[in-house]
Amino acid sequence: MVPPLSVDGTSDTNGNAAKYKPHHGNVMDNTKFNVPYMKQFALVLNALDNVAARRHVNRLCLAASIPLVEAGTAGYLGQVTVIDKASNTECYECQTKPTQKVYPICTIRSTPSQPVHCIVWAKEMYKLCFGPKVEDSMLFEDEESLKADMEAAEKEKNEEGEENGGAAASSSSGENTNGGGSGEKSTYMDTVKELRSLLGVDSDGPQSKEEKDLRTKSQEALTALFATEIQKQIGMDRYKTADKVPKPIASDDISKCTDMEVVPPTAREDYVPTNIWSPSDCIAEIVSCFIEVAANANSPTNPTSPLPEFDKDDEMAMRFVCAASNLRQSVFQIDPIQSLYDAKGIAGNIIPAIATTNAIVAGLQVLQAFHILKAQSEGKADKLREVCRYTYCLRDKTRKGFLLQPTTIPGPNPNCFVCRNATISLALNTKEWTLDMLLARVIKKELGFTEPTIMIGEDIVYEEGEDIDPSEFAVNLSKSLVDLPAGGMGHGSIVRIEDFTQNLEVEVSVSHKDHWVIVDKEKKGETQPDNREEIEKFDIGGKKPVATTDTTAAAADSSSAKDEEKQPDDDSDDDIELVEMDEKPKEDSGASVKEKSNGSSSKKRSLEEEEPSNNGVKKAKVAADDDEVIEIE
Repeated sequence: MVPPLSVDGTSDTNGNAAKYKPHHGNVMDNTKFNVPYMKQFALVLNALDNVAARRHVNRLCLAASIPLVEAGTAGYLGQVTVIDKASNTECYECQTKPTQKVYPICTIRSTPSQPVHCIVWAKEMYKLCFGPKVEDSMLFEDEESLKADMEAAEKEKNEEGEENGGAAASSSSGENTNGGGSGEKSTYMDTVKELRSLLGVDSDGPQSKEEKDLRTKSQEALTALFATEIQKQIGMDRYKTADKVPKPIASDDISKCTDMEVVPPTAREDYVPTNIWSPSDCIAEIVSCFIEVAANANSPTNPTSPLPEFDKDDEMAMRFVCAASNLRQSVFQIDPIQSLYDAKGIAGNIIPAIATTNAIVAGLQVLQAFHILKAQSEGKADKLREVCRYTYCLRDKTRKGFLLQPTTIPGPNPNCFVCRNATISLALNTKEWTLDMLLARVIKKELGFTEPTIMIGEDIVYEEGEDIDPSEFAVNLSKSLVDLPAGGMGHGSIVRIEDFTQNLEVEVSVSHKDHWVIVDKEKKGETQPDNREEIEKFDIGGKKPVATTDTTAAAADSSSAKDEEKQPDDDSDDDIELVEMDEKPKEDSGASVKEKSNGSSSKKRSLEEEEPSNNGVKKAKVAADDDEVIEIE
């Protein structure tokens, strides 16, 4: 039985109340939620909703040697497992997780074929109209970008001409992702800038308080976006090979729907979020969003210009995105048209949660927590693979009618870069040591790395290799460890160091130490101040990494291939990554070019980490029916 809730920690008459202390913050904040913080607890239960946060907590618990009860749900499916370094279980990252959804920018801008393409476009349009930095939108155009597009198109045209023996290049080589022609300006950019001024996004307040002026400019902007620009693209034969030629929205229809007498769908009495909006409804809804933003900008008590980044939980933002994406779907004849409810799910990459599944999985987590606490009290803290289970919550019953299927927790994947090597500890003065000192004395001399890549979280702060420009990270070499990007290397930080030339990877748990003494063994353990140079004052604990030979690596790959596949966590809230492509794709295919991670990911790293994508979801292999099972009515 769970003890009664007592936020202030007071006990009842029997003295058995538990104290629940809430912490509000981002679990990715390494200044608070770090290794020392995790070491306070006997175990950790995860209830996170994204891959990045789960990876972070997984690494913290491994470094702190604290058991982690990891769980996840997706609709009617779910799973619960225990991750424990001492018990030699697999960690969260032992199994490949679903990769990011990637869409080429040219597909989003010019040749959408799916509802999600239009929703991504609408989110970029939100940035263009309301965002604090208009240049952050991929739909933004300025003279420099247009000039660059023109030069790129001309270069491509010349190259194609040379390949064809001097023949003229095809007209498609002149197409680009901005205006649609060789650096030609789009028809909507100037109008959108004027609209931003009216809304007060680029100034201290709206230039005009007349709703009539705002409706007129809204009409001009929508006409440019959904009529004039589309007609221009059709006239340039951009869609001559397309299965469906876009149909621009008639200017007269836009004019009628921007009239003051038209009521937007969300203002009607019979409105529900699952309604499907017509093109007329979408136009009226977009105009109402413009008017709402201008009205709020006029309010001295509630100024909202410029608006924050897009948030799926912001009502106005989702109304705008839903209406704009549906209009674009209508133009490009893409079905099905999305309701506000469905559009929110796509915009936020949401799989609707089922309360029953969440409750069952949460209960299974508590059961595993009981097993862990009992094992710890009996001195079997390193035997959790024997007392805990990896339990699947199934949608369809097994042959014996069970919906919960427990299996043995697998061992670590020999190819896992997170848990296959022991995490080492490193104590030093993080305020005095620079990155250059760390590289020379510890990473290269002490640990034996030759071409290291240093990562704090998901950010690369230093990298060496054949294809790396030394000047790219030179600015970080002279910085103290605590002043490095991505939060720095402070007390409790976890740093990942990789060297693909040696197949060498290690996680380093950094701790700050500024007081050093030397123990004199000849004088019965007397201590004296440590007068060595700062670069010699450090302490490494744990098993140092050992480079893996090609033979060993091949054997590990072979062994890994024989392991049983398990159902991976289906985290559905992964981000949408937009990818620049020089050529217009013939259709929405899996081919894409990955952008540099954080602007500094190297060719070496991209080649090493590139994996084939699997469109299907792996089916879980569960134990035989005579294994321990839990039956629910």
